[in-house]
Amino acid sequence: MLNVADIVSEELKKHVKHIFMLTGYGAMYLNDSVERAGIKFIASRNEAAAPMMAEAYAKINKNIGAVCVTAGPGSTNAIPGLAEAYVDSAPIVIISGQVESKFTTDKYKNYKIRSFGVAEFSISEAIKKFSKHSKTINDPYLCLYELQKAIYIAKSGRPGPVWIEIPLDIQSFKIKSPKNLKKFVNPKQKTKNLNHKEFFRYLEKSKRPVLLFGNGIKQSNSESLALNFAKLCDIPFMLSRFANDICPYSNKLNLGQVGIKGQPYNSEIINKSDLVISFGCRFAPTLTMGNPKNFAKNAKKIMIDIDKISSRHPLLKIDKFFNHDLNFFLKSILKKIKLYNIKSNNKNLWKKYCQKTKLGNQIEFINNSSNPIDLYHFMYTLNKLSKKSSIFTNDAGSNYYVGGQVWHYEKKQIEIASSTNAAMGLSLPLSIGAAIARPKNQIISVTGDGSIELNIQELKTISHYNLNIKTFVINNGGYASMTNWQDTFFEGNRLDTAEKTGVGTLNFKKIAEAYNLKYQLIEKSSEIQKKISKILNDNDPYLVEVVTKKNQKIIGTEIG
Repeated sequence: MLNVADIVSEELKKHVKHIFMLTGYGAMYLNDSVERAGIKFIASRNEAAAPMMAEAYAKINKNIGAVCVTAGPGSTNAIPGLAEAYVDSAPIVIISGQVESKFTTDKYKNYKIRSFGVAEFSISEAIKKFSKHSKTINDPYLCLYELQKAIYIAKSGRPGPVWIEIPLDIQSFKIKSPKNLKKFVNPKQKTKNLNHKEFFRYLEKSKRPVLLFGNGIKQSNSESLALNFAKLCDIPFMLSRFANDICPYSNKLNLGQVGIKGQPYNSEIINKSDLVISFGCRFAPTLTMGNPKNFAKNAKKIMIDIDKISSRHPLLKIDKFFNHDLNFFLKSILKKIKLYNIKSNNKNLWKKYCQKTKLGNQIEFINNSSNPIDLYHFMYTLNKLSKKSSIFTNDAGSNYYVGGQVWHYEKKQIEIASSTNAAMGLSLPLSIGAAIARPKNQIISVTGDGSIELNIQELKTISHYNLNIKTFVINNGGYASMTNWQDTFFEGNRLDTAEKTGVGTLNFKKIAEAYNLKYQLIEKSSEIQKKISKILNDNDPYLVEVVTKKNQKIIGTEIG
């Protein structure tokens, strides 16, 4: 006989080879079953980091990522990672333990008891607003059904995180005949009619069109379809941050990233366009320079997205919305494209203008020899010296903005970072998830001297599993990105970022020693290339401290 925990783990095994977890009393049976099922568990040092690891794992494998945490504080600690996955549309499945059913507040809802069992918290109810689905399994015979349903929900439509909570007594419940358990049957997807004529009518009338490619392109496995469409129509395209790695920057139609985290010249191009077609790209403030209403104000805007809610924001003005899966949409219009006169109508003057603007507005940073180090110079060099299969992770802060502007990718390179949530401390967990998903690839993690402190304990995870992760810490004096914003808003009045509040840089050499990592210091421009080359050619994990300007000017971050 198998218990419920065994059945859960056996089902998870069909989708993942690894699970990210931190053990605890409330998840004892689940923890035990994971190893017995043959799933390799990766032990995080804090539950907050585990969903972040799973997010990177899911995005790289284009499947779910799995997490297991314990009850009470173990569950609530995982909320930051859950919120990140929700905003960034990552299909992760979090399974949490819970105290015995009889000790839960859910058992006595009518009494409105705040807390009853030790380390007990009704997590499935609390996180409904920032998860696609959450459920407490109280009937052991529904364990397989509920898990299969949750996995389906996580992956279907706009992906996102789901949460399954299982009390201890349910985890240990013996199922006499698992074959007879109720199973979830994936519902049949209804294909919506697509009005090809209406879509192509906009294109035929346009003389200055621009395509926007977003994360939805990657999530729907539509990279080649989208690029083929751009090529056949001969239309320039811009990329959101999450789509920045789908095409080499050298492609003549690729204008690079758009928004405050992208190439500044794209604001000029987008404002001169007469048609913007968004494929899986949402008009967030970071993309629209903080002003969605005035973004591409002279252009008609078409949006294609699996999530129909995305087009309904009152600040957006969308002329036509197509609620379709991008893979289906692109395949459909590519079949019909020969029926329409698109390419000839796309004036060569417009394409030449876009290309000229791109080439004529490159950021000057290549030969910068200043000390302390110019962040643009360092980030450019790091990207240039990286291997063709490198995976990049980046944190919130100035390095995130600069990375968006100067990191250009080869065909097999990948970047994983936060989108609009801008979570600090994300880069380390993401790099671990990436390393577990692709153990043969080199992982380059860039974080800030402030950001690293939020999940610094995961350096132990890197060391313990001997992951080929190069962690570059940008040392600009502590929270430089926030001090710059405070200087802008409050004319130099700095709260919580001043040295008097305890903010300052850590001794990263000693931290590397404590976590048994190789350490390297880069503090002069003249040594950047040599030291980066040495680090990247070594297969051991590194903690690298990079001393950069305290008041680094970030180009094009003016919003509003």
